[in-house]
Amino acid sequence: MILKKLTVGQLFTNCYIFGSDEHVVIIDPGGDSNVIIKSVDEEFNAKPIAVLLTHGHFDHSTKVGRIKRNYQIPLMYNKKEYDSGIFSQIEADRWLEEGDTIEIDDITLHVLETPGHSPGSLTFYSKDVKQLNGIKCDGIIFTGDLLFRRSIGRSDFGGGDQGLLFSSIKTKIMYNSNLTDNFLIFPGHMGNTSIGEERRMNMFKTYFL
Repeated sequence: MILKKLTVGQLFTNCYIFGSDEHVVIIDPGGDSNVIIKSVDEEFNAKPIAVLLTHGHFDHSTKVGRIKRNYQIPLMYNKKEYDSGIFSQIEADRWLEEGDTIEIDDITLHVLETPGHSPGSLTFYSKDVKQLNGIKCDGIIFTGDLLFRRSIGRSDFGGGDQGLLFSSIKTKIMYNSNLTDNFLIFPGHMGNTSIGEERRMNMFKTYFL
């Protein structure tokens, strides 16, 4: 399995290269396309098969076109993000909705619609990762700018809604029967965490528990 975090762009966005040893997806290429391409080409013997967006804000999407053209791969995100005007530069090759899956060889990424930071925000999770850097887990989850280590995403941008954001965290993550406290969280900014840690330590936990 491959999971590489690259911090890119002016706002230090986490871009992820994730997948099997043969194929990967690139999540949120928000800047520094040369760094992303170099990492894929020189560090791994794996072929990119898609670009995924958790949401369309510029710091997560600026280099979508460059990555897509370089590898001739499809772009996937939520149509609500396009229709809202948050990201309308490039239409998706595949629109993603709640319940969709993305297959990366023997790894399945599940799609959750988690609005609040933006209308079409998505979260991706997989139950197929059971250990990472020696740490046992029940799976991993990419939360974009929905949920951070000890914090939450902003909701004061256009299309943001704080009530929806708390509802998304509560219903789609904290009380999702498919997820456990032992899922590792990989957010759109800052460091990694886990669902269990955020239940205990997040400063906003009373709003989503």
